[in-house]
Amino acid sequence: MATALPWKVPLGDLAVDSRKALDPPGYDASMAKDGPMVSSAASKRSDPQRLSRKQQMLFAKATAPLKQIGFMCFMAWMSGNGIQIFSILMTFNLLSAPIQAIISSGMQFPKDEDMPQLDTLSPRLVFCAIQLLQLGFGLYKLDGMGLLPLFPSDWISTMSVPPTTELSCAAM
Repeated sequence: MATALPWKVPLGDLAVDSRKALDPPGYDASMAKDGPMVSSAASKRSDPQRLSRKQQMLFAKATAPLKQIGFMCFMAWMSGNGIQIFSILMTFNLLSAPIQAIISSGMQFPKDEDMPQLDTLSPRLVFCAIQLLQLGFGLYKLDGMGLLPLFPSDWISTMSVPPTTELSCAAM
């Protein structure tokens, strides 16, 4: 059976001019590691388990917005295709959030100097593809609302008036 550690610090044992520091409460010197700590950059680079773990964490970070994007698309679908303030704000968010996320994807997936063989491009491309799906749904929502100019009649104000070829006048 394990012995209980004393949870008191005997401060009376120390002299005023003594340089010996007390161990913190709960510290057991027998549990401390013996020998030097090995934390070289070469050992970090050669660890394949650490590399695969970091790669999995990058892919988990890349696919994390998938649930949020699914929820946003569901909310936009539930808001309908009418021109109301809520559906316009939802559509604006569907269009602006992925653009901002794609622009800032370089900061979300930085290169690791300790592991140069770590692949950050694939998770970044997966992340951007997921964001492009949300952007595509936002454009689909704009088209459903009738706010996406796809037909020539949407651009009628920019078309020039054709020149007249005939002239008619009234006589009495």
